[in-house]
Amino acid sequence: MLACLTMAVAMGSIPPPNQPFSPMTYNSTVWLAFQAKKCLNPIQMPPGNPYNGYNGTVPVPGGPDAVCGVKYTNDAERYEYKLITYKNISEAQGDGAHVSHATHCGVCSDLDDLSAFMSQEDMTTPIRKCGIDHQDNSTALLECILDSTNLTRPCAEIFNYNTHYSKQKCMWPCMRAYIEHTPNNLPPDNRLNPCLQCDQDNGGPIFKLYAGRNRRDSGLNSSIIRPPSAIFHVIHDYY
Repeated sequence: MLACLTMAVAMGSIPPPNQPFSPMTYNSTVWLAFQAKKCLNPIQMPPGNPYNGYNGTVPVPGGPDAVCGVKYTNDAERYEYKLITYKNISEAQGDGAHVSHATHCGVCSDLDDLSAFMSQEDMTTPIRKCGIDHQDNSTALLECILDSTNLTRPCAEIFNYNTHYSKQKCMWPCMRAYIEHTPNNLPPDNRLNPCLQCDQDNGGPIFKLYAGRNRRDSGLNSSIIRPPSAIFHVIHDYY
């Protein structure tokens, strides 16, 4: 099925935006292939906690239509690659790059992280559990995130910082959601539960600034239901 769908997609892996898009589920052949790639310019977290001094505003690197592209040194071999932020889809495709997600590249844009997202549809539950089990030990929390998600260390680091920030801003709605086993989305309109909404409103902008990739901007399914308009139309056929 993947091969048939891939053949129908234009260069750049971007389905037409005016047509319905259903996020694909990728099998182990795909995510293990991405995991085996080598990034020549992995992005690292800068020193210090990025939430320190956060005032609620963040820049928009690359502009509002930016995408993160994967450009292989040899597109026939598809092994070594660089992550490049392009101002839009057309610029990425014109440079021979494969669009990997909407917005700029960040510490979670590595194809190892794409592989982890593909192989584990629900990262919310294990990361939340890590935050509860190790809420006063940042080092243990980071190692727990690494062990439970297979994310790269830089990507796990921004999840770590975000988890600590969510503890400060959202402890009570998140503890209640955890104790009461509140679903991620609530009826009748699938709105986020109070914990997730609090985290998205408070920690989300900084997280996205540094992470680059998230599930919906990568066109991937999630354990959190998102409106179709929030999911970027991309098929990862460049493995």
